[in-house]
Amino acid sequence: MLVLAVALCAAARLTALAGAADAIPLAVPGTAVPAETAPATLLRPATLRAAFRVPRADTALYVGTPWFVRDLTVTVVGPGARRDVLVGNTDLPGRMLGVRLPGDAWQADRIELVATTVSAAAPPYVLSADQLAEIGWRSWSYAAFFGLFIALALFHATFAPLLRSRAAAWYAGLAAALAGLLVPWLGVVRPPPEVSQPLHALLQSAAYVCTLMFTRALFRELRVDRRLAGALYALVGMNVVAVAGGDVLQDLWALPDPLAQGLAIAMALAFAAYGIAAVRANLAGARWYLAGAVLAALGALAMLAPGGGAFLRSAPQLALAGEALLFALAVAMQLRHDARERVPLAADDRDGLTGILNRPAFDAALAVAWNRAERARSPLAALLVDADRFKAYNEAYGHLAGDDVLRRIARVIAAAASRRDDVAARYGNDKFVLLLPDTDLAGARYVGEAILERVAFLAIAHPAPPLKRLGVSIGVASLLPQHGGTATAGDLVRRADAALYVAKTMGRNRVVSDEPFPAATAST
Repeated sequence: MLVLAVALCAAARLTALAGAADAIPLAVPGTAVPAETAPATLLRPATLRAAFRVPRADTALYVGTPWFVRDLTVTVVGPGARRDVLVGNTDLPGRMLGVRLPGDAWQADRIELVATTVSAAAPPYVLSADQLAEIGWRSWSYAAFFGLFIALALFHATFAPLLRSRAAAWYAGLAAALAGLLVPWLGVVRPPPEVSQPLHALLQSAAYVCTLMFTRALFRELRVDRRLAGALYALVGMNVVAVAGGDVLQDLWALPDPLAQGLAIAMALAFAAYGIAAVRANLAGARWYLAGAVLAALGALAMLAPGGGAFLRSAPQLALAGEALLFALAVAMQLRHDARERVPLAADDRDGLTGILNRPAFDAALAVAWNRAERARSPLAALLVDADRFKAYNEAYGHLAGDDVLRRIARVIAAAASRRDDVAARYGNDKFVLLLPDTDLAGARYVGEAILERVAFLAIAHPAPPLKRLGVSIGVASLLPQHGGTATAGDLVRRADAALYVAKTMGRNRVVSDEPFPAATAST
């Protein structure tokens, strides 16, 4: 009876031990380790704990952790009194924090894992040697993409100031941000979450904003529907908030992945819609831009695909690289188009006294600007600026002083031509003209008021009452060129000249706007 009792007790103990072993989950290579942790954030890390077993494998097995995890410790328990403590290191491919499990780890009663994490959303993984090799291969692909983005950023940053291209400058910022996002994946450094997460939020937000500003600069002549423009700005803002909140607040932010991915896809589609509008307006580089925007949208959609092989996992990075190359081609096409349309300036195109364009060069630039505005369906504005009582000034102070005044006013006019396509010229004697593409009447008047203030700031003494200083009168006009319409480029200048005459008759030293006429209504 005693022997029978001992045998029954032993059987019961073995059954209990077997049941306990069965209660410990089996981690399959390539899947996440079932772990437990409290909600964590970058500001309040938490302890992550897990107990699991691993199957027998033909190759070595590893435990690897995402960027959210640090201070990893893995303990192999059993059989018997065995307790092998393994401390995580960053020797794995891609500087991944992890450990290599002993070859007989499958015989252990359990494997215990303890780590510090800033998010429960990305637990550790058990990885086979083949899966780890794939991660190592992807590190090389990240290095290739990093080199591509750096080369594009340096190239466009070099030529943007030389070509006075805002689109190239914003593109350089976009490429630099994309390169920065890849730094943690190069396998060179592994910054802690306190560094990597805020840096990711900053660079990703910069990439979104630079893409937006690049789009606006590339298609500066395009006048899109306000709803599309508003939706684009709103989606960029929401994606910036989503990224910043997710990287800093982590679990407390709790934005579901489908929602975050949906916002990214919606933003990509909004950029694609902007590209469609640019293609319809027949703008230079629009087709290349649209192809890049569509490719980015497809890359974002690939993130929603369940499962997927190595290609789908690499699709977002491949889409970003393709988008960057296509956007670079869009910039090249725009610069090429601008070079063809730019009026070549000869030595005799400059006014000998003031250094700005002379009347014949302005007439040529006006014809080009009018045709461009007609294609883009955008308004074109002109400001005629005339020095008040300039003849009396010459009689009082002499022609040399009068020439100096004209040069000083010309510098004010040239400074107001701050955009690449703005044109400042001397129209005749003491009269100047400023041509402002893509500017409605209100915008042109704002520039005119600024010129009036800057000339007043010069405080040029004048003998004539009542101000006892020299001022200017400004006439402003803006027209919307229409294909097949009756208005011409000459009408724009004549309307500005008529407004200037009104300013003179009203007492000078003021800005007067032209009233639009029905044949070509100006935007007000």
